[in-house]
Amino acid sequence: MTSLDAVDVAVVGTGVVGLAAAHELLARGFTVAVLGPRPGRASGQASAAAGAMLSLFSEVDATQPTERVELEVGHRLKAFARYPAWLDRLSAASGGPPVPLIAGTWVVADDGARDDVAAIARAARAASHPAELHDGADVDGLQPELGPAVALWLPTEPSLDVARLLDVLGVAVAGHRNAHWCESPAIGVTPVPTAMRLACVDGTVVTCERAVLAAGAGIPALLGERGRDLGVPPVLAGRGVSMLLGTPVAVPHTVRTPNAAFACGTHLVPRADGTVYLGATNRLTLTPKLDGAATLDEVAVLIGDSACIIDHRLAGAELLRTQVGYRPYTLDHLPLVGPTGDPRILLATATYRCGVLLAPLLADLVADEITEPGSLAVHPYRADRPMPAPQLNDLLTPATLRGLGDHLAGPGARAGGRQLTALLAAALPALLAAHGPLGDAAVRLLAAAPVAEVLPSLLALAERLEVHSCPTTPSIPPPRSSAPPLPSGVAVPAT
Repeated sequence: MTSLDAVDVAVVGTGVVGLAAAHELLARGFTVAVLGPRPGRASGQASAAAGAMLSLFSEVDATQPTERVELEVGHRLKAFARYPAWLDRLSAASGGPPVPLIAGTWVVADDGARDDVAAIARAARAASHPAELHDGADVDGLQPELGPAVALWLPTEPSLDVARLLDVLGVAVAGHRNAHWCESPAIGVTPVPTAMRLACVDGTVVTCERAVLAAGAGIPALLGERGRDLGVPPVLAGRGVSMLLGTPVAVPHTVRTPNAAFACGTHLVPRADGTVYLGATNRLTLTPKLDGAATLDEVAVLIGDSACIIDHRLAGAELLRTQVGYRPYTLDHLPLVGPTGDPRILLATATYRCGVLLAPLLADLVADEITEPGSLAVHPYRADRPMPAPQLNDLLTPATLRGLGDHLAGPGARAGGRQLTALLAAALPALLAAHGPLGDAAVRLLAAAPVAEVLPSLLALAERLEVHSCPTTPSIPPPRSSAPPLPSGVAVPAT
């Protein structure tokens, strides 16, 4: 067993957020231990599988209240304002050229998503950024099976090559004289009276004054039952599968659809080496299998959606690599930053689909809290904020039901949508009210993940349940504090 003693801060996690936090803490004079594999080597890491769209506005959708849009867009803009100086600092520290930004994003949509496009345009213009509406056929010569009805050009919304960013961040952190890097993942955090002790897979023990947990979807397993004592809210995982393609479809800018069916929309992102990134699925996963590969169904969904919505020629593209990453998120879909119930243990996670964009902001926030404890006491991202769990009725909004119908029907298939959403609104409460092991499993699944992304998983359970009658006005039973364990094979249904 080896040990690393007397560092000021240990940062657990080597994605973009963790490395950004380590880099900022080093810049402020702290000694820092980084725990985790070198960039790009961590299985299931969200950063390594990311499209790295810096989505200032294109994550907005028409169902979000104005105050929520202002909150999220405001913090994205604050993060993006840091980007030029941040990239320059990383370049200077790593000794290489700056990571280039690839300007511009097209948002393409059919008639059913016009409201989302309008909401994106409003958010951009409210921030004094250009947003240009075009005919759907104007987008970079693309040939989708279903021609978009409208296209929105966002010239100030860029993307970048996340592999290059991770490489530069890794070099900048590892080369600092006050940095210590243990490439073995952390498996436990133990507070002791005068310090924190972190155990790693290879037996290394790191002793530090504070620990910053930036391990994303791995944080629940890292903390175990201690997470409940620390008041850490649930950190869920959205499994995203993406592809790297060698393709004759050359795109100089990102092309994406609005958010739909619980995902961030299908997107095609150019890379500097001439390849293109195609993403991405988003499937709720309560037990991430970090070393798992993409399934044929996930690959088929990506290929089908991209050919239908972006360009039919993508079906014939050369598949160079598939990537699996688990995006961490919370019940309220805002990041977690700052101290837990033990102020020596801090979080920097739950960035969901905006981790690459938010990284320099979160790095500053966590470093501010360590430098000046209490600075995040009223911040909307603070880790100890109230986060009540919604009930099923709260999740069954018209927007989520439409999204669920789109999820079932596939791109562009909207015939019978009203009848389908009405059926879903009746059937899902009936599933929770049903007696038997699968009804119990549905209750338990909703209790574990009371977010809209759970709805496809509930449908997968319903597929196994023979419903003999559906009450006209189904009632939802009260939460069961001792629901039986999920039966084998239905812990988290594939969706």
